[in-house]
Amino acid sequence: MPQKINRELPLAVCAAVIRHQGKILLTQRPATKPHGGYWEFPGGKIEPRESPHQTLKRELQEELAIEISPGPVLKTVFHHYDWGSVLIIAYLCSWESSEIKHLEVADHAWVTLEDLPSYQLLPADQPILEKLRKPTSV
Repeated sequence: MPQKINRELPLAVCAAVIRHQGKILLTQRPATKPHGGYWEFPGGKIEPRESPHQTLKRELQEELAIEISPGPVLKTVFHHYDWGSVLIIAYLCSWESSEIKHLEVADHAWVTLEDLPSYQLLPADQPILEKLRKPTSV
């Protein structure tokens, strides 16, 4: 039975901030999904009885066919869209293995911190970008 979404509660999602060889992984949303064409940090919805780390591992496997190792929380973001709110827990993650495949994404890019602002990021991901740009961050 499909899970009903309560629009009064925020949608809980996890995002992976993956650094590899001095660059950060971004994925582009498919044109057929809400906010199609926007770039984001990969991740997805937390399923019932699933930990955030389990969510990240599952989502990165489903979307990109890669193995990751979740680390500490980088930033927690609350953002309100016209359809409802999201609560994002962004984790610093390590890319462990496998070649990236576009299973549920339109594209991916390894981007330097300096080039990140030139990508059209989802509004909810902007605070994560701001955190990354602070000198005290990773």
